[in-house]
Formats: sequence, structure tokens, C-alpha cells
Amino acid sequence: MAACASGRGQPAAQVPAAVRAGAEPHAPGESSPAEQPSLLSIVRCALVLLGVLPWCIALARSRAPLGELGAALDRVFAPLCHRMPERSLALDGVVMPLCSRCAGIFAGFAAGAAIARPRLAITAWRPILIALAALMAVDVATQDLGLRPVWHASRLATGVAFGYAASAAFLAQIARRPL
Repeated sequence: MAACASGRGQPAAQVPAAVRAGAEPHAPGESSPAEQPSLLSIVRCALVLLGVLPWCIALARSRAPLGELGAALDRVFAPLCHRMPERSLALDGVVMPLCSRCAGIFAGFAAGAAIARPRLAITAWRPILIALAALMAVDVATQDLGLRPVWHASRLATGVAFGYAASAAFLAQIARRPL
């Protein structure tokens, strides 16, 4: 029996699933529309990369003599953060390009994009974001008013929580908008 594009003439087990489902066959190596990356996938990847970037820069600067390139990569984050050395983490002896709270926010972006759970509507994320922003403000206020010393753990934790929620909410908003 000769095989044709419709799969007639072949036993069902030998017909590709896409053809059995009625999809148009495509050339080998060419991705079908269902296999092409969606806007949501692209944004998720971009957020993960953005979120790990400050961590990777610090680790790369500690392991390799990047010279001016390393300094330029570090300066990218200067407009985003106060970068006070006493409020910044050091990885392998190199101070991160962001303070510990901002580094936590970036790590939260990455985690939120990678995991993106729970999948809530944007309206459900709003009170969560407000509560986490308030928690972060309390952390800032208690530290800046001298009620406690700089605690990198609380700065990281509030930053990660807020960044995670912001990333997951942003992805929820993108997921509900068809192209």
C-alpha cells in the first residue's frame, strides 16, 4: 500500500498523530504553529534571564577578569538601585550590582516566570501585590528608622516575594490577552 498525506492506506499506528488529528503535515525540521514559541513563553524566558542577570554578573566578575566589560555590566544596574555596599550582598568576594532587596526582586522575577504558580487572575494578584509592597515598606521603615540593623535575609525575602508576585501577575495578564 502506498502512503499518502492523509494517512489513507496505512494502519492507524503508522500515521503520525498530527496527520490523524487533521493537522497539515510540515517539512522535517520545520516547526508547526503549535510548536512555535508563544508570546507568553518568550516573556517567561526574558524574565528568567533578566532575573538571574545580576547574580550571574557578580559570579562572572568573581571568577574571570572581565575588566571594563565587567564594570560596564555592573553599571547597567546603577540607575535602578542605590547600591550601598553595606546593604548589598557579596558573591565570592564581589559586591553585587544591586542591593540585597533589589537582588531579591530580580530573583523573584526569575522564580515567578519559571514557576508561575498559582495561576490567578490579575484581579486576585492585586491585593497580594499590595500586601507584599506594604510588607516591604515595613521592612524598609524599620531598618531606616534604626529599629533594627540591616538584615539581608529580610531584604532578600521581601524582595523575592514581591518579585515573584509581580512576575506571576504580569504573566497572568499576558496569558489572558489573545494575539
